[in-house]
Amino acid sequence: MSERERIGEMLSRGLDADLDRAEMRELYRLAGRDPLVPQEMGDLAQLEDELAAINELTAAATPALDLADTVRASIAETHVEPKTSWLGQVWAWIISPKGFSVQPLSFVTGVAIAVLGLGTVTPVLTKSISEQVSYEPPRLSLIDMQFDDAKPRVDWTYQFIVPPGEDARLLIDHGGKRAVKFQFEADEPVDLALVHHAPGNRRDTVQGFTVHGIGYASLQNPKPGDTVTVRNGGSVPVLIYAFSPRSGNSSVSQGQSF
Repeated sequence: MSERERIGEMLSRGLDADLDRAEMRELYRLAGRDPLVPQEMGDLAQLEDELAAINELTAAATPALDLADTVRASIAETHVEPKTSWLGQVWAWIISPKGFSVQPLSFVTGVAIAVLGLGTVTPVLTKSISEQVSYEPPRLSLIDMQFDDAKPRVDWTYQFIVPPGEDARLLIDHGGKRAVKFQFEADEPVDLALVHHAPGNRRDTVQGFTVHGIGYASLQNPKPGDTVTVRNGGSVPVLIYAFSPRSGNSSVSQGQSF
């Protein structure tokens, strides 16, 4: 299952309150990495609210005809009423209180029907996909390994502390194939967010993870103007070591250097 399919499944189950604690944490991490996930969550929730309103409206009508009679009557009326598109006829038939009682829909089925009535969804998605094609692949990566203790084999060029609720920013003014490396140390679990801003990109790459002990990250193929921001979302300070191949062309702003 691809990550996009996993996101769609978790969003659908999340609206039904069907996620356990581990899956909720996974959904938050996905939302941190993909800026489209929070927008999709809001769009799906709005669609569910609109479907619920339609159910309440049609459920109040008294059933006078069965489903087949309702369909035949609606088709017959289209010959005398002003000409409309097939999409408008389907939508008008769904919401018209002519004795048809809509049964409660599951969220997945409801979204499928709502998409039929919202013709503007397709161009919006097409525009969103076309914009993403121009983005370069993320160069910021996390090494998902935790150590309680480690012996450094890197000659770190920067050492600084990020207090709780604050952030530190590493500015890179050089390029090359050697990666910029980071090491994070914390005595207790701390939620961190790494934000990579690349020149020319309208969207930043955001990755979140929890450090308990020692964790690592790296920025591949650094370019002049790259910025990596570390945000401390925990309640204890985080000690950060950074290695830049050309330390004279990099600088740290904010944080507490030492």
